[in-house]
Amino acid sequence: MSRNNQALLNSYLNTYSNAAVVESATGPTGATGAAGLPGDIYSSSTIPPPATLSPSLGGSVVIKVGTGLAYIYGTPVYVVGKTYTNYNFQGIVGYYNILTGSMTIQSISQINGSFINPDIFNINLPGYTGVTGPTGATGPRGNTGSTGGTGDVGPTGGAIVFDGGDPASAYAIGPVFDCGAVT
Repeated sequence: MSRNNQALLNSYLNTYSNAAVVESATGPTGATGAAGLPGDIYSSSTIPPPATLSPSLGGSVVIKVGTGLAYIYGTPVYVVGKTYTNYNFQGIVGYYNILTGSMTIQSISQINGSFINPDIFNINLPGYTGVTGPTGATGPRGNTGSTGGTGDVGPTGGAIVFDGGDPASAYAIGPVFDCGAVT
C-alpha cells in the first residue's frame, strides 16, 4: 500500500479498522535561517596605488594588497596593470599576511610589458586553460589558379635514320636503325 496515495490509505482504513480518516495537512513555514559565512575572496589591488613593479623571470616581488583574503602559500596568481593592461605576469603566492596584506609573489613567469610606469595592479586567480576542442571540418577547396606561362622550347634531338637494310648505306647523321639485309 502506498503511503503517498491518500485515497487508497483512507479506503484501507475504512475497510479494515475503526480508525478515523487521515486528513492531509501542511504545517506553518519555519523561520528563515541565519546568513552563511562569506565565500573566499581573492580579488584585490596593490596598496597604496600606484606601485612600480620589476618582475623578473623566476624571481619574486613584494606587494601590499587587501587584508582578509583567502590566499595561501602556493596559490597561483595573475597580476595585471589597471591602466597599462599590457603589464602582466603570473606567479605563485610565497607569503601572504591576512592581517597586514603583505604578499610575496614568487616563481614569476609569462611576463608581458616593460613595467616602466607606476600603476595600480590587480591581483586575482588566473584563468585555467580548458581542454583542446575537437578539430573542425575541412573547409571547401579553393578555386584553381591561372595557368602558368609556356616554357622555353628545348633543343632539337638527333635524327634516327632507317637504312632499309642496305649495308652500303653510310649515313652521317644520328643513330642508324639497321634491320639487316633485306632479300
